[in-house]
Amino acid sequence: MKVSFRKSEKEIISDIREGNSKAMEKLYLAHRKEFVSWSIGKFGISEDDALDHYQDTMTIIFEKIMNGSLTEIESSLKTYIFSIGKNKVRQQFDEAARKEKHGDGLQEHYRFLAEDSDAAVIFEEAKNQTSNLFQTIGEGCKEILKLFYYEKKSMSEIADIMGHKSEGVSRTTKKRCLEKIRSQIKKPLANG
Repeated sequence: MKVSFRKSEKEIISDIREGNSKAMEKLYLAHRKEFVSWSIGKFGISEDDALDHYQDTMTIIFEKIMNGSLTEIESSLKTYIFSIGKNKVRQQFDEAARKEKHGDGLQEHYRFLAEDSDAAVIFEEAKNQTSNLFQTIGEGCKEILKLFYYEKKSMSEIADIMGHKSEGVSRTTKKRCLEKIRSQIKKPLANG
C-alpha cells in the first residue's frame, strides 16, 4: 500500500514540477550533508564518491518528478533519497567486484592479443562485426542495451527514461532486443 507524501513534500514536488528552481535547490541541499556523512560512515567510500552518488540520486529524483512518475512513495522523501543513493553505492561496489573478478583474465586476454597478430586481427574483426550488428537492431534496442549494459541503469530507471509503463515492459523489451542479436549471430553460423 502506498502512502501519499506529507503535505509539505507534496508542495515541494509540485513546486519542482512547475519549474521552481528554489524548491529544487532546497530539496537538493536538504539532505546532501547527511547523505555524504552517512555514505562515508556506512560504506567507507570517499567524500567525492559520496557526492557523486548523491548527485546521481538527485538527478534520478528530479527526472522522476519532472516526468510525473514520482507522485507517491511508501516512505518519506528523505528515506526515498537515501534508498536510491544506497543502490548507487552498491552499483559502485558491484562494478568494482566485477573488475576485480575478471581483471586477471582481461590482462591475460590483452597480453595474448598483443603477442599473437592473428588473434589481434580476429579480435578486431569480431569487434567490427559486433558494431555492425549493433547498428541493425534499431534505435530503441540500442538505447535500452546502452542504458543497461554501459550506463548500468536499473530496469526501473530504464522504464522511466524510455517512457515504459513498468519495469516488466523494459525487461521484455531488453529480452527481445537480445533475441534480435542472437538471431543475427545464428544466421552466419548456420550458413557455415
